[in-house]
Amino acid sequence: MGLKDHWYIAAESRELKRKPLAVSLVGSHIALFRTDQEEIAALEDRCSHRNTALSRGVVSSDCITCPYHGWHFDGAGRCVQIPSLGASAHLPDHGVRAYPVREQDGYIWIYPGESLPDSEPFHFPNYHEQGWSSFRMKTRFRASVEACLENFLDCPHTVYVHQGWFRNHDTRQLSAVVRSTSDTVEVEFRGEPITRSLVSRLFFPDGRELRHTDRFLMPNISRVDYDFGPDRHFIITSQCTPIADYETEVHTLITFRFGRIAPLVRLLLEPVCRKIIRQDVEILAAQTEQIRRFGGPQFHHVETDLLGLRIQSMRRRAERSEPVIEQPDQEREITICF
Repeated sequence: MGLKDHWYIAAESRELKRKPLAVSLVGSHIALFRTDQEEIAALEDRCSHRNTALSRGVVSSDCITCPYHGWHFDGAGRCVQIPSLGASAHLPDHGVRAYPVREQDGYIWIYPGESLPDSEPFHFPNYHEQGWSSFRMKTRFRASVEACLENFLDCPHTVYVHQGWFRNHDTRQLSAVVRSTSDTVEVEFRGEPITRSLVSRLFFPDGRELRHTDRFLMPNISRVDYDFGPDRHFIITSQCTPIADYETEVHTLITFRFGRIAPLVRLLLEPVCRKIIRQDVEILAAQTEQIRRFGGPQFHHVETDLLGLRIQSMRRRAERSEPVIEQPDQEREITICF
């Protein structure tokens, strides 16, 4: 599993309390804990003594204590106490790896790469901004990161997987403008009507004009915007954390602006969104089962598969550590039906 030199969400902030928390991402197994000063530490989840999981231990002051022989490790991974040697003993350098960690936007981010990070984690759009509300979803998929990203940014499947919830079979022809840079690709749909689905009847009853944009941001983020004007805007942002080859944990932050009715919108919108994402979980699990059954993906692509190939090629270049060549923004327009 490549692409370690990036920030990944390991957990929601509210998940980490007084006990250590075991997390896995991009092939690394990590113990998270909070110090008495509420600072977060991320250490390799393996005691350097007899390899017991540190996440099974306890936190005391600013250290995590191994449950087997009581070795103490501070937030930098240094071994600062070995009880069997006595309090005055000179301690050997038997520390464990510490990972860069940040707490931001209600999430705990870890940088699992070998180098030091040269950037900060991604900021979720409009989070905690005045006039905007939000809620979170955490979902485990039996699918690769790339399969999840393509699914979240793919419109044609919504007619079939989410029929009646999101879109219906009353197919229309639309214009899709695809724009790409060295590390992003987006699609803007022009002329998209508001279909008479459950979602539109609940939240967009007055037939406003819709501006719909789907966007991929390297290496693992999708963003979907439904913009109905200055007082109605709905954004779905998902960050995909790879756990194993066909296992991905997706952290989704949904931000929206609906004026005075925002509390009511959330009450109705959240269960609908959770229903829709469960449908995606089911179809991607079925796809993964077939991919593994037949020995790997054997895909054919058409022009209206707007983002999948581009996402794959951008991630492959990054995995090969190919230098990013700055090029003028590219744009093309195609016709799509859904």
